[in-house]
Order: sequence, then C-alpha cells, then structure tokens
Amino acid sequence: MTTLWLIVLALLLATLLCLIPPLLRRAPPADPAADANLRAFYLAQREQLQRDMNNGSLSAQARARAEEELQRDLLQDLALRRPRAAPLAGQRAGVAAACLLSVAIPVAAVLLYGQLGNPRAAATVAMAPSAEPHAEDAGKDMTLAINALAQRLRAAPDDADGWYMLARSYETLGRYTDAVAAYQQVLRLAPGQPAVLADLADALLSAKQGTPDEASIAAVAQALNAQPDQPKALALAGMMALRRGDAAEALIHWERLQAVLPPDSEAARQIQSNIAQARAMAAGAPAAPATAPPAAPAPSTSPAGAAAPPAAPARISGRARIADALRDQVRPTDTVFILARPVEGSRMPLAILRMRVSDLPRTFVLDDSTSMSPDATLSRASKVRVEIRISQSGGAAAQPGDLSGVLPDVGIHAEGLELVADTVVR
Repeated sequence: MTTLWLIVLALLLATLLCLIPPLLRRAPPADPAADANLRAFYLAQREQLQRDMNNGSLSAQARARAEEELQRDLLQDLALRRPRAAPLAGQRAGVAAACLLSVAIPVAAVLLYGQLGNPRAAATVAMAPSAEPHAEDAGKDMTLAINALAQRLRAAPDDADGWYMLARSYETLGRYTDAVAAYQQVLRLAPGQPAVLADLADALLSAKQGTPDEASIAAVAQALNAQPDQPKALALAGMMALRRGDAAEALIHWERLQAVLPPDSEAARQIQSNIAQARAMAAGAPAAPATAPPAAPAPSTSPAGAAAPPAAPARISGRARIADALRDQVRPTDTVFILARPVEGSRMPLAILRMRVSDLPRTFVLDDSTSMSPDATLSRASKVRVEIRISQSGGAAAQPGDLSGVLPDVGIHAEGLELVADTVVR
C-alpha cells in the first residue's frame, strides 16, 4: 500500500511541477544594451539631419521639427522598454494562483477518487501479500470464528440460521456431539425441517462411529415422513437397514434415492454400487431363516461321535499410526477409517472402525461386532485386506490428498499388526 501512495504522490508532484513554475516566473528585466543601441540610432539620425541642413537639402526650421519628432520617438521607445509597476502585481497574482493550485489539485484528486474509485481495493491489495504467510493458521482462525459464533448465539439464541451454520461448522471440525446440540437448536426454532432432521441423524451416526441408535433412527423416520424423497434421509435409511440385515428394505430406500439423483453424478454411482451389494445380499436372504447358509460347512464329528469344538470367532488386532514423514499433511480433526475387505469377491468392507487423527497412534481390534452387516461378517472370510485411510473430507470415498496404507493378505485371527498410513492418494 505504501508503494501505491508513493506513486500517487509522484504523479501529483509531476502535475504541480508542470503548472506552478510558469506562474512564479518573473518578467525579464530591461536590457541595457538595447537602450544603448536605441540612443545610438537616435544620434545617427540627428547627425544625418545636420548633414542634410549643411548641404542645403534641409532648412533650419525643417531640421528643428525633424529633431523634435526624433526626440519624441526616442522618449516613447525608452518608456516602453522601462520596467513598469504592473508586472509586480501580476507576479503576486501568479504566486496566489500557484498556492491555490497546490492545494486544490490534491484535494480534487482525493475527492474524485472517493467518488469514482474503489478505496477498498488498495486495502485488499495491501492485505493480500500478508495473508499467504499465515495460511497455516487458517484452521486456528476458523476455530476462533466458530467460537465467536457460538458466543453470539448464546446471547441471541433465536437465530435459526446461525445455529445451522454453527452445526455445519462443528461437523467440519469433527465435533459431532456439538453439531448434534446445534441441530437440535435449529429444530427447536424451526420444527420438522426434513433436511435438518437428516443432518441431525448424520451427526448422531458420526458421533457413534456409524452405529445407529434410537435418536438417529427416529430423526430419519421423521425426515422421510415429512419429505419421502429427502436424499440424505433415504441414503441413511438404506444404510441402517443394511446394517441390521434387511437388504430388501435397503433396496427400497436406495432405489428411490437413485430415481431422484442426477444420473451422471458421483452420488448416483455410489448408490448404484450400494444397490448391487444389497441385491447380492438379498438373493440369499430368504433361505437363511430355514436352513444354514449354503456356504457354511456341516459340523464334523470325532471318531467317538462327539461334535468338534466350534472355530474361534474372527479377531484382528494391531496398532495403527501415521508415517512420520506424512504427519504434517493431516489435521487432528481428519477422519480415520480402519477396515477389512475380503481378498476375493465383493469389495464391501466386512468390518470397519472410525476415529480421528488425534486418536493415533492407537491399538485397534476388528471383529464381528464391527461388521457392517450380520450377513457379511469377518468370520465368514478366510483372508482379508486390512486398510487404513485418513480422509480430509470425512467421506467414505477416497479423494486425492488422503493418506492410506494396506496390509494385503491377513488372516482373520492375526494379532500384533503394524498398520501404517504411508501413501498419499493421487
């Protein structure tokens, strides 16, 4: 900003230098040499008159009249060349005009810029370079802004839009319990809003690492009662149904959601994948209550006829951490997913844990209690891929910039694993 105003000052000075000096310039003094030349010319004329009278071509009376005319001409010429008092007054007027212009031009420039220019642009240009060195403090500034908004809402608790903004901000920071409280304030002021109910259910699920409870189930049900085609509520209802093993109900919700989504959107492609997995699960679901699943082996007996002891339930344990070289690329509030996928067949996770970067390093356990569906448990697999992924967006789909790590061929009773997020997703 200093450079800008220096340039403006230089332009003003250049303008004044063009206008002021001519006004202050004095009239040139009379030249003594010019007066002497004029007198010499008069003397030459007078001598010529004397010669004319001596040679008889001019009478004495005519000579006298001519000499009088020469004297008058000489006096007039000398008077014209003599300095007058008028230039002094003109000089004073020039000084006054110079002073007036010295003040009027800068003032007029400032007033004109204030009317036609953009004074804020200078401040913006001045602030822009200083903002880059503090980019690393953006997260801290965001936290301060959110805390300031929370304090304002405590003083004025009837601002529904403010509470909604605060809830979304808390979700961005991964503060899901605080987000739930903020969404409840929105619903207190604007009851029955389907989108807010769906957001509340999503925050409740995130706070419980994806495990549905009565509050989240009720919020989704209220949202769909008010708006049967609410997209987020349909997606959550399908996920809840699948987690409790009801693939048919999940298909109902997801197929309805698929009909309202833009066909070429990423959300539509994700729902299509979910629908394919639900259909695969639903295909074997009717036989489950009557008979054991076809893939389940018959219990073997010992030679004495006693039943063999049941196999131990699946349990994979280890320690998850971030590679030291990549630690600076994540924030404490980023979401961490630890999951197990079957080595062959469907890519649907058999078990999943959700936490934050601030929880790492941490010991983890994957077993049937962390399965996404009772029909697709960790105990049904023989080998799995154990993965860790750190999501900046908090979403389940991998995005460029996320961190990941994979243990490719792990038995379902493995212990003491070292799971490291050491790769950047491209």
